[in-house]
Amino acid sequence: MKTYEKLRFCMISVLIVLSACSVDKNNKNSEIHADTLVFASNPEPVDGKLDVYTTMARASKYNVDVATQSLKKKIYNQNPNLNPQEMIENIISSDINDQSRLFAASRVLEYATIYAVASLENNSQFMDNYLYEKSAQHLASAAIRVHQDAWFASRKSKEVARLIRSEKKKSDELKKKYDRKGSLNSEELEYKKNLDVALMKFGEFQQAFAMNMSEYEQITKVLPKEIKLEGRRFYELEDFDKDYTIEVFQEAAVRNRKEFALAKDKVKNYGIIELRHRVLRDYPLVKRLDVNGLKVENDVYERALYDKVIAIAEKLLQDIRDFRLAKSGSDAQKTMQRVVFDDLAAAILTQVEVSYRLVEQANADYEANEREIAKIQKLVHKFGKSYRLTTDEKAELLNNKIMLVVLEQKSAQIKAERAMALRNLYFNAGLSPFSKTLLRGNIKDITLSLREAFNHDLVEMLSTVSMQMKEQPLLEQSGWAQGENWLEEVMKENKNYRIKPNRKAKTEKDNAKSLQFGAYENRDSAVEDWTVLGSKFPSLQKYQPQIEEAWVNGKKWYRLRIYDTSVSLLTICKEVRENGFECLLQ
Repeated sequence: MKTYEKLRFCMISVLIVLSACSVDKNNKNSEIHADTLVFASNPEPVDGKLDVYTTMARASKYNVDVATQSLKKKIYNQNPNLNPQEMIENIISSDINDQSRLFAASRVLEYATIYAVASLENNSQFMDNYLYEKSAQHLASAAIRVHQDAWFASRKSKEVARLIRSEKKKSDELKKKYDRKGSLNSEELEYKKNLDVALMKFGEFQQAFAMNMSEYEQITKVLPKEIKLEGRRFYELEDFDKDYTIEVFQEAAVRNRKEFALAKDKVKNYGIIELRHRVLRDYPLVKRLDVNGLKVENDVYERALYDKVIAIAEKLLQDIRDFRLAKSGSDAQKTMQRVVFDDLAAAILTQVEVSYRLVEQANADYEANEREIAKIQKLVHKFGKSYRLTTDEKAELLNNKIMLVVLEQKSAQIKAERAMALRNLYFNAGLSPFSKTLLRGNIKDITLSLREAFNHDLVEMLSTVSMQMKEQPLLEQSGWAQGENWLEEVMKENKNYRIKPNRKAKTEKDNAKSLQFGAYENRDSAVEDWTVLGSKFPSLQKYQPQIEEAWVNGKKWYRLRIYDTSVSLLTICKEVRENGFECLLQ
């Protein structure tokens, strides 16, 4: 996440790139006959404000057919002799320059896993549903970025318009003076030049904001006059429990991903311990970097994880090619089928790892960028208090105002990247909120289903895994891999080594003591939301809300909560969710 300005529609580009890579056309599943399409030729009009769930619902429903049909056509109609290494290189070379290696790595793994499943499974109905689900997930991720960009543009464009009016007034005054006197002194000429450059830059911002709004209209099929964005609320679980480690998400993937169900049906039932041991044995470098204290923002770490991804993907794709070249039904093909499933399992665990690290990387980028914003804000405030400024100070103030908009835009984009990485982490862990049946429904039902999935089903899924992990033998992570023979020790089959999981598991029970309605960037938004909630739900009117400050990844949030031990907060939460609002029980 080194640059953000050119990454709009990045997840849609994933679909385009994925659809350019395929298995061979001789597969007996080459022709997939789709049933009734999801796409609605007449998009539903907007009812109320558009929050991120509604945006995901519209983006998925109105684009999934085109994306899926393109993906199917390309997957089942390409030259089978294309070298897998060339396929990977095609994906990498299509990426935008200077972006994070890990983003490119996630795309490579996504391609590799889809390619593998398409090669291993001949059931047309399974593949049809699988590819629709994948396409919907990608579109939902793209929708997060588009929503965040449009939300930022809708707010910031008004501020920039005010800046343009203010600075243009100063420029016009100098022009009038020039017209009157026929000349300006050197300081005035320099200041006029700075003003004109600033106005040009502010104009570029306005053009970018207009493009953001246009992109939102295109992906959601919303008319410009209908766009009223809801952006005050946090993306769900923005401050998700840090105790949900990589290991929790990986075990959730083994329990919930369709690929592992397919493996169980065709070759074997995979266990998480076996898979972790295999990945540690075959790709030990990144674990050693963890032990030595390197973090994801370190370039050495990022490069090592990227190299690990490429190695896993190359092996998976090469083994798929060998599997496909083996004689159908032969012992050699059965052996290769098992090898491909082994590789696929390792790729999925690594998908989870990369997604988790992308979240961490976004956190680090966001904190660094917010520190820069704080510095610039201080300078703008300092000059703003001055009664008289020199020409150089005026120029510096203009430059700082421009830089502030640039940095604020970057923070908004990093937040969108983090939200995308977080949802991709959930998808990679096995959360499957999309289906053809769901996407044929109306937008309201899809939105409610997505809200329930991300605020309830996800928590339950991770909680179940976490509690079951606590019942298994543990190995403390601290110090366990320091010795010379740590890898040999962890591979001994007579020991059930486990990475230590989280010490607390979130689950929604009837004895919850607090109910959180949201986390907000400012207190006023929390107060405003409570007013809305109180008017819609009479059962809340007896409560005195608590607005609690919390620092998450270097940023202050305001959590809106109520507390009660005498009644069922679960009942209240269900009512709130059924009416289109969010809540988390604790």
